Parts: sequence; structure tokens; C-alpha cells
Amino acid sequence: MLDAAEELLRDGGADALTVDAVIEKAGTSTGSFYARFGSREGLFVALHERFLGVFATVMSGVVERARTRPTAEQALRAFIDGLFSGVRQNRNTLAFHILLNAHNAEMRAQGNEMTRLLTAMMTELITTHPTDAGRVDAARIDMAARAIFGLCLELVIFDDDEVTGRAITPRQFTNRVTAMVVSHLW
Repeated sequence: MLDAAEELLRDGGADALTVDAVIEKAGTSTGSFYARFGSREGLFVALHERFLGVFATVMSGVVERARTRPTAEQALRAFIDGLFSGVRQNRNTLAFHILLNAHNAEMRAQGNEMTRLLTAMMTELITTHPTDAGRVDAARIDMAARAIFGLCLELVIFDDDEVTGRAITPRQFTNRVTAMVVSHLW
């Protein structure tokens, strides 16, 4: 049922995610749905927890690959690129969880925990890279993380040309954000 719900959400957004649609897509019964999730809200919580686990795993892989880059700047670029790619690939799911479930204190706390985990991953990547040797102070990293996560929200909320009226490719976006963050950090 979670696979069916994720597919509905990914392909059709929040409007496509109804109990009846999940039941039909999963080929299951109403009783099975309610026995497993208890309610529509229970489905949302299960989807949220599953998504966070998958996203954390993806980002761990991104960080592992980023660590192999020869400079701290290139490692940071790989991290930002992986993060933005993940956000773009999961745009409908993130919009659902961020915008439509902000009222749920548990899901909000879990989302905040994920943001802190990603910030810790980025911090560790930057401060332990052999070419950086801990030169960047925590306040600068904090502001860089805030800017990066703010831009993640932009990717969820707006299409590529909606903010300024000019379209920007994913590569241009990543390169320009990385240049901005690098100039702030170093």
C-alpha cells in the first residue's frame, strides 16, 4: 500500500492521494487499509517516515561519493548537487510533507531532525576534508546550510522560471549556489 501511495503522490501530487485511490492501486481492501494505518493520517505518517529513511540513505551515498572529491569545494558541490537532485526527483512528495503536513508536530519534528542530519553531513564533509582542515567556523556553515535548505524549498515550491522570470537549468542552479556558498565559507 505504501508503494501505491508513493506512486500516486509522485505522479499526481497530493490531490491524487486518497484512501480510495490507494486501495484501488494497491489492489487491497478498505479493511486492510484501516487495519494497517488506522486512518488517512496514519498513512501520511507512514509515508513520511519511509520517505525520510530513503532520503537519508540516498544522501549518505551522496556524502560518500563527495568525500572522494579532491578539494573541499568540489566535495561541497557534489553534496549540493546530490541534495538538489534528490529534491527535484521528490518534489511532489516533499511538497506534500512540507506544505500539507506542517500542522503535524511529529512529522515536523522528524523533518527538522532530517535537516539537522543533512547539516551535520555537510559540516563533517567540509571540516574534515584534507584540503580544508577545519578552517571554516560553525557560524558560516550554519548560514550556508540555512541558505541551501531555503533554496531546497524554492525548488519544491516554484518552477525554474517563477522566481525571477528567467529559467535556470539544474546545472546552472547548482553551480551558482555552490559559488555563492563557497564565497561565503572561504
